[in-house]
Amino acid sequence: MTHSRRIFFPLLPTILLAGVLLWMATGCAHKDKSEPSHTVLYDTTGLRNGDLLFRTGHGYESRVVTNLSAGNFSHIGIAYHDGKQWCVLHAVPGEAAKGEPEYLKCEPVGEFFRPDRAKAGARARVDCGDSIADVASQHALQLVQRKVLFDNHYDLDDTSTLYCTELVRLIFADCGIDLCEDRWHRVPIHTNGPVVFPEDIWNSPLLTDKIIFENQY
Repeated sequence: MTHSRRIFFPLLPTILLAGVLLWMATGCAHKDKSEPSHTVLYDTTGLRNGDLLFRTGHGYESRVVTNLSAGNFSHIGIAYHDGKQWCVLHAVPGEAAKGEPEYLKCEPVGEFFRPDRAKAGARARVDCGDSIADVASQHALQLVQRKVLFDNHYDLDDTSTLYCTELVRLIFADCGIDLCEDRWHRVPIHTNGPVVFPEDIWNSPLLTDKIIFENQY
């Protein structure tokens, strides 16, 4: 065996793990040039703080997420009105400016459903009072303002950094609402425990008023 092979094979598990975690980058999937352009016709009518917004990205990363979860969505965020417009609070890798840390984000809903980021979308409401939903959204906003980083290790036991579903799970769990229950997945060679996918939250019996947005091609 050559010296280069002796170096490569011990690194193989790390390389594979990096690949799987890249596939799990729920919001930053690269758009395939061969795919048609999609415009998600999202509707903010009747939204309230704390409603959940789902999207499906373009490209192989999103396809892997949806295939692993047997679902339709690869990313999730929380609706929040900042007094002027509807925004989305969410955790996503790959969208920070070059050289900038990947902090949690608060951005206009139109940016969340930008055609180069989303080819499908939906919304759902957690079955709780308006005041509880508002508390959850305020908690998410505080985490954004604290500049919490994206969780590149996808570790549910460490809430010092957060990925998209981990953020949603955390803020509602702190309000006494379990949106995941026993819905989670084991990802091959992922050593940091179970992973929660957007579909695991979409399938919660505590979600009501589910609306899948239409697309314009």
